[in-house]
Amino acid sequence: MTIGNLSIKERDIYKMFNYVRIADSEFDALTADTSAVNKERIKKVLTRRIKRQRTCQFLTYGSAAVAMVLLCLAGIGMALPSFADNVPVLNSIIQMLNDSGGFHGAYAEYSKIVNTSVTDNGLTLTVNEVVADDSRLIIGYTVKSANKIRSLGDIGLTDSLKINGKYYSSVGSGEGEYLDDYTYAGYEEVHPQALQQAATFNVDLDVFEIAGQHGKWDFAFSASKDELSKQSIVFRPKNVLDFPNSVATVDRVVFSPIDTSIFVSGKYKVPRTAYTPGGIIFDYDYWLVYDDQGVELVPKSVGGGSSNGQSFQSEMDFDIMTAIPKYLTVIPCKITPSMEGGGAVGSAMSVTRGLESQEVSSAIDGAYPIVLAQGKMGRLIIWDVKTGNDQTTVEFTAEGIAPYVQATELYLKDDQGETLAAANHTLRRNDHQPDEFTVIFPGLDPHKRYSLATNNFANFEIRDDLQFRIELVQ
Repeated sequence: MTIGNLSIKERDIYKMFNYVRIADSEFDALTADTSAVNKERIKKVLTRRIKRQRTCQFLTYGSAAVAMVLLCLAGIGMALPSFADNVPVLNSIIQMLNDSGGFHGAYAEYSKIVNTSVTDNGLTLTVNEVVADDSRLIIGYTVKSANKIRSLGDIGLTDSLKINGKYYSSVGSGEGEYLDDYTYAGYEEVHPQALQQAATFNVDLDVFEIAGQHGKWDFAFSASKDELSKQSIVFRPKNVLDFPNSVATVDRVVFSPIDTSIFVSGKYKVPRTAYTPGGIIFDYDYWLVYDDQGVELVPKSVGGGSSNGQSFQSEMDFDIMTAIPKYLTVIPCKITPSMEGGGAVGSAMSVTRGLESQEVSSAIDGAYPIVLAQGKMGRLIIWDVKTGNDQTTVEFTAEGIAPYVQATELYLKDDQGETLAAANHTLRRNDHQPDEFTVIFPGLDPHKRYSLATNNFANFEIRDDLQFRIELVQ
Protein backbone atom coordinates (compact mmCIF):
# COMPACT_ATOMS: atom_id res chain seq x y z
CA MET A 1 0.00 0.00 0.00
CA THR A 2 1.34 3.48 -0.85
CA ILE A 3 0.56 7.14 -0.44
CA GLY A 4 1.42 8.52 -3.85
CA ASN A 5 4.75 6.87 -4.56
CA LEU A 6 5.65 6.49 -0.90
CA SER A 7 5.45 3.31 1.16
CA ILE A 8 3.07 3.35 4.10
CA LYS A 9 4.62 2.51 7.47
CA GLU A 10 3.26 2.27 11.02
CA ARG A 11 3.93 1.21 14.63
CA ASP A 12 3.01 -0.90 17.68
CA ILE A 13 -0.71 -0.67 18.42
CA TYR A 14 -0.92 -3.02 21.35
CA LYS A 15 1.12 -1.08 23.86
CA MET A 16 -1.24 1.76 23.11
CA PHE A 17 -4.20 -0.03 24.67
CA ASN A 18 -2.45 0.56 28.01
CA TYR A 19 -3.29 4.23 27.47
CA VAL A 20 -6.99 4.07 26.62
CA ARG A 21 -8.91 6.72 28.55
CA ILE A 22 -12.62 6.31 29.25
CA ALA A 23 -15.29 8.54 30.81
CA ASP A 24 -18.72 6.98 30.92
CA SER A 25 -20.85 10.11 31.05
CA GLU A 26 -20.59 13.85 30.66
CA PHE A 27 -17.55 16.00 29.87
CA ASP A 28 -16.98 18.09 32.97
CA ALA A 29 -15.94 21.73 33.32
CA LEU A 30 -13.56 23.29 35.81
CA THR A 31 -12.95 26.87 36.88
CA ALA A 32 -9.51 28.45 37.02
CA ASP A 33 -7.62 28.76 40.27
CA THR A 34 -4.12 29.85 41.20
CA SER A 35 -1.58 28.91 43.84
CA ALA A 36 1.89 29.93 45.00
CA VAL A 37 4.92 28.93 42.97
CA ASN A 38 7.60 27.15 44.95
CA LYS A 39 11.33 27.69 44.75
CA GLU A 40 11.90 24.70 42.49
CA ARG A 41 9.32 26.03 40.02
CA ILE A 42 11.07 29.43 39.90
CA LYS A 43 14.42 27.77 39.22
CA LYS A 44 12.93 25.59 36.48
CA VAL A 45 11.25 28.55 34.78
CA LEU A 46 14.49 30.53 34.78
CA THR A 47 16.42 27.56 33.42
CA ARG A 48 13.75 26.91 30.82
CA ARG A 49 13.86 30.53 29.59
CA ILE A 50 17.61 30.34 29.19
CA LYS A 51 17.32 27.11 27.22
CA ARG A 52 14.14 27.93 25.30
CA GLN A 53 15.76 29.33 22.18
CA ARG A 54 17.76 26.12 21.82
CA THR A 55 15.22 23.53 22.93
CA CYS A 56 12.31 24.88 20.92
CA GLN A 57 14.12 24.66 17.62
CA PHE A 58 12.71 21.17 17.13
CA LEU A 59 9.46 22.76 15.93
CA THR A 60 10.24 24.28 12.54
CA TYR A 61 7.65 24.67 9.85
CA GLY A 62 8.56 23.45 6.39
CA SER A 63 8.24 20.73 3.80
CA ALA A 64 11.39 18.86 4.80
CA ALA A 65 9.56 16.80 7.41
CA VAL A 66 11.60 13.66 6.79
CA ALA A 67 13.54 14.06 10.02
CA MET A 68 11.13 12.95 12.72
CA VAL A 69 12.05 12.52 16.35
CA LEU A 70 12.52 8.85 15.50
CA LEU A 71 16.18 9.80 15.08
CA CYS A 72 16.42 9.19 18.80
CA LEU A 73 15.12 5.63 18.57
CA ALA A 74 18.52 4.11 17.87
CA GLY A 75 19.34 4.47 21.55
CA ILE A 76 16.50 2.25 22.77
CA GLY A 77 17.68 -1.05 24.08
CA MET A 78 21.39 -0.28 24.19
CA ALA A 79 23.18 -1.57 27.25
CA LEU A 80 22.45 0.89 30.07
CA PRO A 81 23.01 0.93 33.81
CA SER A 82 20.08 -0.28 35.87
CA PHE A 83 17.02 1.94 35.85
CA ALA A 84 17.53 2.71 39.53
CA ASP A 85 21.00 4.12 38.86
CA ASN A 86 19.46 6.59 36.43
CA VAL A 87 16.92 8.20 38.75
CA PRO A 88 18.63 10.98 40.71
CA VAL A 89 16.45 12.69 43.28
CA LEU A 90 15.81 15.79 41.20
CA ASN A 91 15.51 14.08 37.82
CA SER A 92 12.23 13.52 36.01
CA ILE A 93 10.68 10.08 36.40
CA ILE A 94 8.15 10.94 33.71
CA GLN A 95 10.98 11.78 31.34
CA MET A 96 12.94 8.64 32.09
CA LEU A 97 9.97 6.30 31.71
CA ASN A 98 9.03 7.87 28.39
CA ASP A 99 12.64 7.71 27.21
CA SER A 100 12.74 4.06 28.25
CA GLY A 101 9.55 3.39 26.30
CA GLY A 102 10.96 5.00 23.17
CA PHE A 103 9.19 8.37 23.39
CA HIS A 104 11.11 11.61 23.25
CA GLY A 105 9.07 14.49 24.57
CA ALA A 106 10.71 17.21 26.66
CA TYR A 107 8.90 16.24 29.87
CA ALA A 108 11.70 17.31 32.20
CA GLU A 109 11.73 20.80 30.72
CA TYR A 110 8.05 21.31 31.47
CA SER A 111 7.56 19.45 34.74
CA LYS A 112 6.95 21.06 38.09
CA ILE A 113 8.80 19.53 41.02
CA VAL A 114 6.56 18.48 43.91
CA ASN A 115 8.70 15.99 45.90
CA THR A 116 6.20 15.47 48.71
CA SER A 117 6.13 12.16 50.63
CA VAL A 118 3.56 10.49 52.88
CA THR A 119 4.22 7.27 54.86
CA ASP A 120 1.56 4.93 56.18
CA ASN A 121 1.58 1.19 57.01
CA GLY A 122 5.23 0.87 56.05
CA LEU A 123 4.76 2.30 52.56
CA THR A 124 6.07 5.69 51.48
CA LEU A 125 4.41 7.32 48.49
CA THR A 126 6.19 10.30 46.96
CA VAL A 127 4.66 12.59 44.36
CA ASN A 128 7.78 13.67 42.53
CA GLU A 129 6.51 15.94 39.77
CA VAL A 130 3.59 16.99 37.61
CA VAL A 131 3.25 17.93 33.94
CA ALA A 132 0.14 19.53 32.45
CA ASP A 133 -1.11 20.86 29.13
CA ASP A 134 -4.49 21.59 27.55
CA SER A 135 -5.66 18.00 27.72
CA ARG A 136 -3.68 16.00 30.27
CA LEU A 137 -2.33 15.90 33.78
CA ILE A 138 0.66 13.60 34.31
CA ILE A 139 1.83 12.76 37.84
CA GLY A 140 5.20 11.12 38.47
CA TYR A 141 5.59 9.17 41.71
CA THR A 142 7.66 6.59 43.60
CA VAL A 143 6.64 3.94 46.14
CA LYS A 144 9.13 2.61 48.72
CA SER A 145 8.52 -0.26 51.12
CA ALA A 146 10.37 -2.16 53.80
CA ASN A 147 9.02 -5.34 52.19
CA LYS A 148 9.30 -6.59 48.63
CA ILE A 149 6.66 -5.11 46.32
CA ARG A 150 7.34 -6.84 43.02
CA SER A 151 3.62 -7.47 42.57
CA LEU A 152 2.70 -3.82 42.96
CA GLY A 153 1.51 -3.02 39.42
CA ASP A 154 -0.78 -0.07 38.82
CA ILE A 155 -1.61 1.60 42.14
CA GLY A 156 -4.53 3.65 40.83
CA LEU A 157 -2.93 6.90 41.91
CA THR A 158 -5.58 9.01 40.19
CA ASP A 159 -8.65 7.01 41.26
CA SER A 160 -9.52 9.69 43.82
CA LEU A 161 -8.49 12.92 42.16
CA LYS A 162 -9.84 16.42 42.68
CA ILE A 163 -9.01 19.38 40.45
CA ASN A 164 -9.86 22.81 41.86
CA GLY A 165 -11.92 21.07 44.52
CA LYS A 166 -14.00 19.02 42.08
CA TYR A 167 -13.71 15.24 41.75
CA TYR A 168 -12.64 13.95 38.39
CA SER A 169 -13.71 10.36 37.77
CA SER A 170 -12.11 8.44 34.92
CA VAL A 171 -9.82 5.56 34.08
CA GLY A 172 -6.21 6.75 34.18
CA SER A 173 -3.28 5.31 32.31
CA GLY A 174 0.39 5.02 33.08
CA GLU A 175 3.71 3.27 33.08
CA GLY A 176 6.16 2.12 35.74
CA GLU A 177 9.40 0.31 36.48
CA TYR A 178 10.74 -1.50 39.53
CA LEU A 179 13.93 0.19 40.61
CA ASP A 180 14.60 -2.72 42.95
CA ASP A 181 12.56 -5.17 45.04
CA TYR A 182 11.51 -2.37 47.37
CA THR A 183 11.05 0.64 45.08
CA TYR A 184 8.66 1.33 42.22
CA ALA A 185 8.67 4.45 40.03
CA GLY A 186 5.81 5.35 37.74
CA TYR A 187 3.50 7.95 36.35
CA GLU A 188 -0.23 8.16 35.81
CA GLU A 189 -2.02 10.31 33.28
CA VAL A 190 -5.59 11.59 33.15
CA HIS A 191 -7.34 13.76 30.58
CA PRO A 192 -9.93 16.06 32.19
CA GLN A 193 -11.74 17.96 29.43
CA ALA A 194 -11.85 21.11 31.53
CA LEU A 195 -8.05 21.54 31.58
CA GLN A 196 -8.61 23.58 28.43
CA GLN A 197 -10.29 26.22 30.57
CA ALA A 198 -7.81 26.55 33.45
CA ALA A 199 -4.24 27.80 33.13
CA THR A 200 -3.30 27.01 36.74
CA PHE A 201 -5.16 24.62 39.04
CA ASN A 202 -5.00 22.90 42.40
CA VAL A 203 -4.77 19.12 42.62
CA ASP A 204 -5.79 16.87 45.54
CA LEU A 205 -4.89 13.17 45.62
CA ASP A 206 -6.40 10.88 48.24
CA VAL A 207 -4.79 7.46 47.84
CA PHE A 208 -6.30 4.79 50.07
CA GLU A 209 -4.68 1.54 48.90
CA ILE A 210 -1.21 0.55 47.67
CA ALA A 211 -0.14 -3.03 46.94
CA GLY A 212 -3.13 -4.39 48.86
CA GLN A 213 -2.28 -2.25 51.89
CA HIS A 214 -4.94 0.15 53.07
CA GLY A 215 -3.87 3.47 54.42
CA LYS A 216 -4.03 7.21 53.93
CA TRP A 217 -1.71 8.95 51.49
CA ASP A 218 -3.12 12.42 50.83
CA PHE A 219 -1.47 15.13 48.73
CA ALA A 220 -2.25 18.68 47.66
CA PHE A 221 -0.22 20.60 45.09
CA SER A 222 -0.65 23.00 42.19
CA ALA A 223 0.00 22.58 38.46
CA SER A 224 0.16 24.90 35.46
CA LYS A 225 -0.14 24.26 31.73
CA ASP A 226 0.92 27.78 30.79
CA GLU A 227 4.55 27.22 29.77
CA LEU A 228 3.84 24.09 27.75
CA SER A 229 0.86 25.67 26.00
CA LYS A 230 2.94 28.67 24.96
CA GLN A 231 5.43 26.39 23.19
CA SER A 232 2.77 24.43 21.28
CA ILE A 233 1.69 25.03 17.68
CA VAL A 234 -2.01 24.45 16.98
CA PHE A 235 -3.85 23.80 13.70
CA ARG A 236 -7.65 23.66 13.38
CA PRO A 237 -8.37 21.79 10.15
CA LYS A 238 -12.04 20.83 10.78
CA ASN A 239 -12.10 17.72 8.59
CA VAL A 240 -15.60 16.19 8.72
CA LEU A 241 -15.53 12.39 8.44
CA ASP A 242 -18.52 10.24 7.58
CA PHE A 243 -17.87 6.81 9.08
CA PRO A 244 -20.38 3.94 8.90
CA ASN A 245 -21.63 4.42 12.47
CA SER A 246 -20.55 7.96 13.33
CA VAL A 247 -19.73 11.41 12.04
CA ALA A 248 -16.41 12.74 13.35
CA THR A 249 -14.63 16.09 13.12
CA VAL A 250 -10.90 16.71 13.40
CA ASP A 251 -10.97 19.68 15.76
CA ARG A 252 -7.30 20.42 16.11
CA VAL A 253 -3.77 19.09 15.65
CA VAL A 254 -1.23 20.14 18.27
CA PHE A 255 2.55 19.95 17.92
CA SER A 256 4.02 20.37 21.40
CA PRO A 257 7.39 19.79 23.10
CA ILE A 258 6.07 16.54 24.62
CA ASP A 259 4.08 14.99 21.77
CA THR A 260 1.92 15.41 18.68
CA SER A 261 -1.83 15.18 19.26
CA ILE A 262 -4.94 14.93 17.10
CA PHE A 263 -8.24 15.86 18.77
CA VAL A 264 -11.46 14.42 17.38
CA SER A 265 -15.10 14.86 18.36
CA GLY A 266 -18.32 13.55 16.89
CA LYS A 267 -21.74 11.99 17.26
CA TYR A 268 -23.06 8.49 16.85
CA LYS A 269 -25.54 7.91 14.05
CA VAL A 270 -27.42 5.66 16.44
CA PRO A 271 -27.07 6.70 20.11
CA ARG A 272 -25.58 4.13 22.44
CA THR A 273 -27.67 2.93 25.37
CA ALA A 274 -24.72 1.24 27.05
CA TYR A 275 -20.97 1.47 26.93
CA THR A 276 -18.38 -1.07 27.96
CA PRO A 277 -15.22 0.45 29.46
CA GLY A 278 -12.29 -0.45 27.24
CA GLY A 279 -14.53 -0.68 24.19
CA ILE A 280 -14.22 1.22 20.93
CA ILE A 281 -15.01 4.94 21.29
CA PHE A 282 -16.16 5.26 17.68
CA ASP A 283 -15.90 3.04 14.63
CA TYR A 284 -12.44 2.92 13.05
CA ASP A 285 -10.95 4.85 15.95
CA TYR A 286 -7.38 3.62 15.52
CA TRP A 287 -5.60 5.79 12.96
CA LEU A 288 -2.44 5.13 11.03
CA VAL A 289 -0.96 8.59 10.48
CA TYR A 290 1.83 9.57 8.08
CA ASP A 291 3.67 12.82 7.41
CA ASP A 292 3.99 14.41 3.97
CA GLN A 293 6.97 12.17 3.22
CA GLY A 294 4.99 8.99 3.90
CA VAL A 295 6.76 8.31 7.23
CA GLU A 296 4.44 7.19 9.99
CA LEU A 297 4.02 9.04 13.23
CA VAL A 298 4.86 6.83 16.21
CA PRO A 299 1.72 6.37 18.34
CA LYS A 300 1.74 6.83 22.09
CA SER A 301 -2.00 6.67 22.76
CA VAL A 302 -4.41 5.92 19.94
CA GLY A 303 -7.96 4.59 20.08
CA GLY A 304 -9.04 6.03 23.43
CA GLY A 305 -11.32 8.85 24.49
CA SER A 306 -14.61 9.56 26.23
CA SER A 307 -18.25 8.95 25.39
CA ASN A 308 -21.64 9.91 26.85
CA GLY A 309 -23.67 7.63 24.58
CA GLN A 310 -24.72 10.45 22.26
CA SER A 311 -21.38 11.96 21.37
CA PHE A 312 -17.69 11.29 21.88
CA GLN A 313 -14.29 12.90 22.10
CA SER A 314 -10.99 11.26 21.29
CA GLU A 315 -7.37 12.30 21.61
CA MET A 316 -4.72 10.48 19.59
CA ASP A 317 -1.18 11.07 20.81
CA PHE A 318 2.02 10.47 18.86
CA ASP A 319 5.69 11.08 19.48
CA ILE A 320 7.11 14.57 18.94
CA MET A 321 8.18 15.66 15.46
CA THR A 322 11.29 17.61 14.55
CA ALA A 323 9.47 19.50 11.79
CA ILE A 324 5.86 20.24 11.00
CA PRO A 325 4.73 18.71 7.71
CA LYS A 326 2.44 20.37 5.19
CA TYR A 327 -0.18 17.72 5.79
CA LEU A 328 -0.89 14.42 7.50
CA THR A 329 -2.40 11.38 5.78
CA VAL A 330 -4.72 9.22 7.91
CA ILE A 331 -5.94 5.68 7.30
CA PRO A 332 -8.66 4.69 9.80
CA CYS A 333 -8.50 1.16 11.19
CA LYS A 334 -10.44 -1.14 13.44
CA ILE A 335 -8.47 -3.46 15.70
CA THR A 336 -9.90 -6.38 17.59
CA PRO A 337 -7.50 -6.56 20.58
CA SER A 338 -6.05 -9.75 21.92
CA MET A 339 -6.90 -11.15 25.32
CA GLU A 340 -3.52 -12.86 25.49
CA GLY A 341 0.09 -11.60 25.60
CA GLY A 342 3.21 -12.77 23.87
CA GLY A 343 4.61 -10.24 21.43
CA ALA A 344 8.19 -9.01 21.45
CA VAL A 345 7.25 -5.52 22.57
CA GLY A 346 3.48 -5.39 22.20
CA SER A 347 1.10 -8.31 22.61
CA ALA A 348 0.52 -11.22 20.27
CA MET A 349 -2.92 -11.06 18.70
CA SER A 350 -5.12 -14.10 19.16
CA VAL A 351 -8.72 -15.28 19.55
CA THR A 352 -11.27 -12.69 20.62
CA ARG A 353 -14.76 -11.73 19.48
CA GLY A 354 -14.69 -14.52 16.91
CA LEU A 355 -11.49 -13.39 15.20
CA GLU A 356 -8.32 -15.42 15.24
CA SER A 357 -4.78 -14.61 14.17
CA GLN A 358 -2.74 -17.64 13.24
CA GLU A 359 0.84 -18.04 14.40
CA VAL A 360 3.55 -18.22 11.75
CA SER A 361 6.95 -19.61 12.77
CA SER A 362 10.25 -20.88 11.43
CA ALA A 363 13.08 -22.75 13.18
CA ILE A 364 16.35 -20.93 13.84
CA ASP A 365 18.81 -23.16 11.96
CA GLY A 366 21.61 -20.75 11.12
CA ALA A 367 20.50 -20.23 7.52
CA TYR A 368 19.47 -16.64 6.72
CA PRO A 369 17.42 -14.81 5.73
CA ILE A 370 14.37 -16.30 7.43
CA VAL A 371 11.09 -14.97 6.04
CA LEU A 372 7.90 -14.88 8.13
CA ALA A 373 4.67 -14.07 6.30
CA GLN A 374 2.24 -11.77 8.11
CA GLY A 375 -0.83 -12.16 5.93
CA LYS A 376 -2.27 -9.00 4.44
CA MET A 377 0.14 -6.87 6.50
CA GLY A 378 3.35 -8.00 4.79
CA ARG A 379 6.31 -9.98 6.05
CA LEU A 380 9.35 -9.99 8.33
CA ILE A 381 12.79 -10.78 6.94
CA ILE A 382 15.23 -11.89 9.65
CA TRP A 383 18.83 -11.29 8.63
CA ASP A 384 20.70 -12.50 11.69
CA VAL A 385 20.29 -13.90 15.22
CA LYS A 386 23.29 -13.44 17.52
CA THR A 387 23.77 -14.61 21.11
CA GLY A 388 26.43 -13.18 23.40
CA ASN A 389 26.85 -11.45 26.75
CA ASP A 390 23.69 -13.13 28.07
CA GLN A 391 21.49 -11.63 25.38
CA THR A 392 20.24 -12.52 21.92
CA THR A 393 20.00 -9.84 19.23
CA VAL A 394 17.72 -10.24 16.22
CA GLU A 395 18.20 -7.99 13.19
CA PHE A 396 15.35 -7.84 10.69
CA THR A 397 13.35 -5.87 8.16
CA ALA A 398 9.58 -5.37 8.27
CA GLU A 399 8.03 -5.03 4.83
CA GLY A 400 4.41 -4.12 4.33
CA ILE A 401 1.61 -1.77 5.31
CA ALA A 402 2.71 -1.02 8.88
CA PRO A 403 6.35 -2.00 9.48
CA TYR A 404 6.48 -0.85 13.10
CA VAL A 405 3.34 -2.74 14.07
CA GLN A 406 4.68 -5.76 12.26
CA ALA A 407 8.06 -5.45 13.99
CA THR A 408 6.53 -5.52 17.46
CA GLU A 409 4.98 -8.89 16.69
CA LEU A 410 8.24 -10.79 16.36
CA TYR A 411 8.93 -13.19 19.23
CA LEU A 412 10.88 -16.34 20.08
CA LYS A 413 9.63 -19.76 21.20
CA ASP A 414 11.63 -22.62 22.65
CA ASP A 415 11.24 -26.31 21.81
CA GLN A 416 8.65 -26.66 24.60
CA GLY A 417 6.45 -24.03 23.00
CA GLU A 418 7.22 -21.40 25.64
CA THR A 419 7.34 -17.80 24.42
CA LEU A 420 10.44 -15.77 25.31
CA ALA A 421 9.67 -12.21 26.27
CA ALA A 422 11.98 -9.57 24.86
CA ALA A 423 13.93 -7.38 27.24
CA ASN A 424 11.80 -4.32 28.03
CA HIS A 425 11.81 -1.52 25.47
CA THR A 426 14.48 -3.05 23.22
CA LEU A 427 12.88 -2.60 19.81
CA ARG A 428 15.17 -0.23 17.93
CA ARG A 429 14.26 1.35 14.63
CA ASN A 430 16.98 2.34 12.16
CA ASP A 431 17.21 6.14 11.96
CA HIS A 432 17.70 6.23 8.21
CA GLN A 433 15.82 3.08 7.20
CA PRO A 434 12.58 3.11 9.23
CA ASP A 435 11.64 -0.43 8.16
CA GLU A 436 14.81 -1.96 9.65
CA PHE A 437 14.82 -3.08 13.29
CA THR A 438 16.80 -4.69 16.07
CA VAL A 439 15.24 -6.39 19.09
CA ILE A 440 16.98 -7.96 22.10
CA PHE A 441 15.91 -11.11 23.95
CA PRO A 442 17.51 -12.94 26.87
CA GLY A 443 20.42 -15.17 25.89
CA LEU A 444 19.34 -18.46 24.32
CA ASP A 445 20.12 -21.78 25.99
CA PRO A 446 22.59 -23.62 23.69
CA HIS A 447 20.96 -26.94 24.67
CA LYS A 448 17.53 -25.95 23.34
CA ARG A 449 16.08 -25.38 19.90
CA TYR A 450 14.25 -22.17 19.12
CA SER A 451 11.91 -20.73 16.54
CA LEU A 452 11.12 -17.22 15.37
CA ALA A 453 7.39 -16.51 15.36
CA THR A 454 4.84 -13.87 14.42
CA ASN A 455 1.15 -13.85 13.39
CA ASN A 456 -0.99 -13.08 10.36
CA PHE A 457 -2.86 -10.03 11.74
CA ALA A 458 -6.31 -11.43 10.99
CA ASN A 459 -7.93 -9.06 13.50
CA PHE A 460 -6.51 -5.87 12.01
CA GLU A 461 -8.91 -4.14 9.62
CA ILE A 462 -7.50 -1.32 7.49
CA ARG A 463 -9.94 0.93 5.62
CA ASP A 464 -8.12 2.44 2.64
CA ASP A 465 -11.47 3.67 1.33
CA LEU A 466 -11.79 5.94 4.39
CA GLN A 467 -8.34 7.49 3.93
CA PHE A 468 -8.17 11.29 4.22
CA ARG A 469 -5.68 14.15 4.46
CA ILE A 470 -5.35 16.75 7.22
CA GLU A 471 -4.04 19.99 5.72
CA LEU A 472 -1.86 21.88 8.21
CA VAL A 473 -2.61 25.50 7.34
CA GLN A 474 -2.90 28.21 9.98
